[in-house]
Amino acid sequence: MEHRCPVCNKTLAKCLAEPSRHEDFLPFCSERCKLIDLGAWLNADYRITSEQNSDDPTEPPDADVPSLNTQ
Repeated sequence: MEHRCPVCNKTLAKCLAEPSRHEDFLPFCSERCKLIDLGAWLNADYRITSEQNSDDPTEPPDADVPSLNTQ
């Protein structure tokens, strides 16, 4: 199984041929790809999305739970 850089899609074999210290950047092939990925995280380009069960997306998730405040 060959390893591919998640940013530039180079194979690890190609990265080993380059005169850089690839083990410092794994799973990336270079410092450049590592910094590109970090920038994507800092810009919030990577997101975990979920579907709302409610028809109203502004409604808080616990809006259907009865309140404990009984006055």
